[in-house]
Amino acid sequence: MDLSKLNFIITIISLMIITLSFSNAYGGEDGKVQWGFSLSLGTDQKSKNDLAMYAFLPRIDLPLHKNWNLEFEGNFSHYGIRHSKDLYLLGFNANIIFKPIQWNKAFLFLIGGMGLAYNNNNDDQRRVRDIGDSHIAGILQIGSGIQYRMGRKWWLRGEYRFHHISDPFQGDSGINTHNFLIGFSF
Repeated sequence: MDLSKLNFIITIISLMIITLSFSNAYGGEDGKVQWGFSLSLGTDQKSKNDLAMYAFLPRIDLPLHKNWNLEFEGNFSHYGIRHSKDLYLLGFNANIIFKPIQWNKAFLFLIGGMGLAYNNNNDDQRRVRDIGDSHIAGILQIGSGIQYRMGRKWWLRGEYRFHHISDPFQGDSGINTHNFLIGFSF
């Protein structure tokens, strides 16, 4: 295993240990756990791939502090790639959410995270060459958004994310997408 892949794995494990060591006692709003989901639509950053990305992302948000949340997110993604194989991902992400600006009914947030997913990229005849063939995809993402209170317990969430997937065990270029998400939390 080369040094860059080892650093990637060590970074994931270190961030998870650090974020899980925070006390849940600080809490965000009322110190309560939030459940939710988002739907995502994205397109490729490069013009060489003609693709559309769709995803369903169920999630749980754990309040760490007034301005910080830890979010665990499922990842059910489909990459429809023209002239290649359709790529499917099934995995999880761990995200950190920072809420620098908060109002009574809304807040702006920054999000960054990483995760792992199983993928169906194993067919030598029709495989997506940009992400290798080990069946594991590493996920990195960063973005920003707004969450708006619609009712006592319902929140509407809109966001943008830059999303990168690649094989963490091989030197490949990966796929970068620009994604727009809309979701609900309760």
